[in-house]
Amino acid sequence: MSEPLVCLSRRTFIRVTSNTMGVSALASTLGCYSGGQNMDDTDLMTDRPILTQWADDIVRVGIPPRELPVAYVSMAQRQVFVDPEFRDRASWLLRAHISVSTWHWRIPLPGDTEGVPIAPGDTDREFEELPIREWDPGMPPAIDDIRIRRGRRITRRIMLDCIGLAGVRTVDAGPGSQGGARPLEAWVSGSPLYVDLADGSVEGTVREDFRILGTAFRFTGRTCQGAGDLVQLVGWAGRLEDQSQG
Repeated sequence: MSEPLVCLSRRTFIRVTSNTMGVSALASTLGCYSGGQNMDDTDLMTDRPILTQWADDIVRVGIPPRELPVAYVSMAQRQVFVDPEFRDRASWLLRAHISVSTWHWRIPLPGDTEGVPIAPGDTDREFEELPIREWDPGMPPAIDDIRIRRGRRITRRIMLDCIGLAGVRTVDAGPGSQGGARPLEAWVSGSPLYVDLADGSVEGTVREDFRILGTAFRFTGRTCQGAGDLVQLVGWAGRLEDQSQG
């Protein structure tokens, strides 16, 4: 019997025992799959990601890209940054309508019904256009941010075999302690993630969304044994619609 994938809300924080409960972190642009699905014989590129704490119960899965995107949609700033050479391609991948009066991009949000027109003045879906050179690559992404990168769409297997979290979290050592807060190391382990990403070649362009990828366990011991905290994983991956059409 295959193990179910558990997807948590941002605030959910569950303590479990890894010896008695399994969670599949297997996810791709098609969403979350059951833990029993076997993709080991698929021709994939394999990565060991950089993992960072994104929130108390959320871990960011990072794979550094080879080059900067040709377009980026910031949900927080309501701005779309575009390389003029890829403007037409970006508007098509974003399913965007560009106003001839304001030059604002009207971009459907995740979950919107395909093909439904966006009314002028919809502040949640209207984005100011700016040149890509004004985008700050160091700006942290927000959930539902979108980037468009050059390359062909490929499936990558992201291994989560007890990988240490980058950076340091801290925990209060308790009253009476002389050192105050102390560093708390952590490691993450779970089933592989399967995500679609651009391969960085010069052929084509690929849309990637910053979104929930799946779940895994976070441990305080480097062997990833015993009790672990169930955490949600976020990162860049292609869309369901784009993969199903590919």
